[in-house]
Amino acid sequence: MGNKKWKIFGYQTSVEWYDVKTKFKQLLRKITYSWLFQEILCLVFLSYMRLVFYSSKRIFINHDVVLNAAKNNTALIIVFWHNRLLIAPFVTKKPKELYPNCNYMTLASRHGDGRFVGRIMEKMGLISILGSSRDGRKASRGIDIGSFKRIFEGLKKGYSLNITPDGPRGPNQKINGEIVNIARIAQVGILAASCSASKFKQLNTWDKFKIPLPFSTLCFYMDERPLYVEKTADKEEMEKIKINIEQRLDILQEKSLEIARGQGL
Repeated sequence: MGNKKWKIFGYQTSVEWYDVKTKFKQLLRKITYSWLFQEILCLVFLSYMRLVFYSSKRIFINHDVVLNAAKNNTALIIVFWHNRLLIAPFVTKKPKELYPNCNYMTLASRHGDGRFVGRIMEKMGLISILGSSRDGRKASRGIDIGSFKRIFEGLKKGYSLNITPDGPRGPNQKINGEIVNIARIAQVGILAASCSASKFKQLNTWDKFKIPLPFSTLCFYMDERPLYVEKTADKEEMEKIKINIEQRLDILQEKSLEIARGQGL
């Protein structure tokens, strides 16, 4: 674009247009990641999520699996695909109302978007654990020792872990994390789950993110029983379990959408 002449206090000065755009982007980023802006945005998101939930007809399938775990203080790893993230936390609403001492953890990345999601989860009563990006890089999916320690400590206390195993960056509907190994070490069950809305908008994102619309029918569909991993399971066995969980998640996703649209049951 070249230099642009600006007149400041009667003096001519030359400013590189690229520098102006860069400074503006930096300022915009600083504002959007500020505490106040994030709090306002959290309020907007939470208000919309609650509007969708309370204005819609709600169907829960196999929810007793989650309720019984909460009643008995039994930890579970509850997994949803990332594109269902907006209403997935409501699976914990009734258990927390019935059994106030039960707790749910969630894992979010440390970069700005992840912190924002973690803040929303905290306002919904979940314990947000921030995973570490290796070398501070956004693209990395590493989890630091401290985060693993908090997860295992929570599971040992009977806290369940709600997680989207294809997040935060995909690939879509493929498990890319350590949930199978965590379940093996902690000896807790993995419960596949899904939730769908009869009316939604689909975004053009890597995960085809679904935004449910108010006055829909919502279907929360949990698997009939958790899947447990033997303590002695080797890599090959854990890979088979991972594929099995992916298949279960896909099936539950289809079933929940069919029921939400009135085509199931």
